[in-house]
Amino acid sequence: MRWLAALACLLVLSVTGASGLDRVCFEAELAAAVTPPMAVVTGAVAAAAPAGKGASAGGYVEIAQGKGNPPEVDAGEAVYAFEAPAAGDYVLWCRVWWDNECGNSLTMVLDGGAPFSFGQDSTYECWHWAKSPPRLTQLTLQAGKHELRVKNREDGIKLDQVLLARNKRYVPVDVEKVTGK
Repeated sequence: MRWLAALACLLVLSVTGASGLDRVCFEAELAAAVTPPMAVVTGAVAAAAPAGKGASAGGYVEIAQGKGNPPEVDAGEAVYAFEAPAAGDYVLWCRVWWDNECGNSLTMVLDGGAPFSFGQDSTYECWHWAKSPPRLTQLTLQAGKHELRVKNREDGIKLDQVLLARNKRYVPVDVEKVTGK
């Protein structure tokens, strides 16, 4: 019986250790800088719309329908500083709300590298987690400080949380616990 208790303790330590050391999650509305047409939405407006479970921590960033959409409107971004807890390959997840098939993607730039498209899934009008494309070299990170720029690609988008996880099998389901900025 003692070995069973030790095994259970080891399993708890490995699960909690992996989640605490191998991912970083932050709120989108806490960007270091936001330029229009990207905008921070908080308070009563965030609580009222969109319907459903709502945004975590009562806020998000958005490019409202009709306000973005390059090449006519090319400006607009949110800038995030974060620290990777460990070196390795990461999977990028974002908790998003897409208005429709013409408003379901963002452009991402990590550490000044090559831009990549994010999103383009077919889940509309609800908060959900979207995953980065597989095998992005941009998502091989060293431990330490990094910068993520979320840029205007289409209007009608909302971004609630950003999660980077080293465990490729980890799939966020609901609002994630914020680990750092």
